[in-house]
Amino acid sequence: MSHIEQAAEALLEARSSGMPRGSIATEYALTDLASAYAVQHALIARQLNGARPAGYKLGLTDARARAALGVAEPLRGVLLAANEYNDGATLRHADFIAPRLEVEVAMRLARDIEDPLADRAELIAALEGVMPALEVCDSAYEGWPKSLADAVADNLSFGAHVLGQCVAADSVQLDDLPVALKLNGEKVGSGNTGSSMGNPLDAALWLINQMVTAGQHLRNGDVIMTGALAGMQPVAAGDLAEVEMGTLGSLSCRFSG
Repeated sequence: MSHIEQAAEALLEARSSGMPRGSIATEYALTDLASAYAVQHALIARQLNGARPAGYKLGLTDARARAALGVAEPLRGVLLAANEYNDGATLRHADFIAPRLEVEVAMRLARDIEDPLADRAELIAALEGVMPALEVCDSAYEGWPKSLADAVADNLSFGAHVLGQCVAADSVQLDDLPVALKLNGEKVGSGNTGSSMGNPLDAALWLINQMVTAGQHLRNGDVIMTGALAGMQPVAAGDLAEVEMGTLGSLSCRFSG
């Protein structure tokens, strides 16, 4: 077994057991993002076990965050269908190690995409619509990842995603839409859709074209999560989480014990 496969097995064991571990990047000498993505791919293959992904996710879509970390482009991960929930769902807090919430804009494709898209208009024509969303982030590492390589290897700390109601992508302006996250009725985070590469549509367009240029095809029904808009907030058992995105809509979910 290669060191890439060993690293993926170690991450899978941490997640399956609910027992976080130390750095993969240090233990298995992941010296660059290419090796970290190799571990991510091996981990995802084990988690999917032959099933298709629910979609794809972006991290570091805020230019200020990338500049602070010295990263040239956003990071990429995969969504798992078994971990997809809809507005009003109840999630078991005990299914996660140390969950934290991110507010995002999500999109769902209405057709397969095998070639690069020319522009935002062509993307909109390929979408079923856009929706408010929550990503439940969760980490296989004790104290969360301390390096980008660790974060990428662990599929950008993906735990689950919760989707609101889909609306037509051309019916709402996403350049400058305020967003808010509430826990138990108290606002704990706020932001703006413009922090996702200027517009979440542009973030999705970037991801799609990166993937198809690399020979990866997207399928009808795939979801794209376009990056955090309001920081990351811990969530406890019993909490009610609510997202408000103005004209895009709202969603809520609860975390049971």
